Amino acid sequence: MLLGGLSLLLGFGTSSLQAQSVKASEEERRTARVQATYLSHLVNFTRWEKRHLPAENEAPKIVVVGNESRGFVDSLEFLIKQNALRIEGKLVEFHYFDNSRKDEAREMLKNKGAQLVYVLPNSSFTPQEINELTESAVVFGEGREFVTDKGGDVSFVTVRNRVKLVVSEKYFRRTSPKLSSKLVNLKSVVEIIPSDGPKGPTGRRGTDASPVDFSFPR
Repeated sequence: MLLGGLSLLLGFGTSSLQAQSVKASEEERRTARVQATYLSHLVNFTRWEKRHLPAENEAPKIVVVGNESRGFVDSLEFLIKQNALRIEGKLVEFHYFDNSRKDEAREMLKNKGAQLVYVLPNSSFTPQEINELTESAVVFGEGREFVTDKGGDVSFVTVRNRVKLVVSEKYFRRTSPKLSSKLVNLKSVVEIIPSDGPKGPTGRRGTDASPVDFSFPR
């Protein structure tokens, strides 16, 4: 059912881009909503072992770091609450830290940990820094280089007004946190980057060489 639900995001066309800056802002907001929707679905395809979960009396955490004005944070927070999003059966707790609160974010990640961290493009956090602070987190970001060069787990890439996924092979291969291999069954869904990173091959795709499109909702 989860796989089918995620596949419903595919195959829907979008309106053509216009030259006006107002239109560009609207498309940016649509992109942000799609990314937030993706992320909430991908949580349901990820498994964390007990050692990567919080104590019994604490909630699993999704953390966003960096500044943004596209509505991504609001969209993600809304989806988490609306869907009563859970990680391993426990309701998720959402935290957002803009750049002025980086020290607070670092302190929380170090002392409390997190199950998922989304690094916005203007954040000075790196995937390596996140991993050093909390080994339990899946690290999301934007741009292909976030995975290929910086060592992130997942990134969103927008090509011709469509959002696509770039996923590190380690996210599938490690024991925790681990992405379900069922995701590959969505034909032409993701570009998978080998776990040996940028020094290895440039990357390989899943079962279908065509990249999968996650189109914007109308």
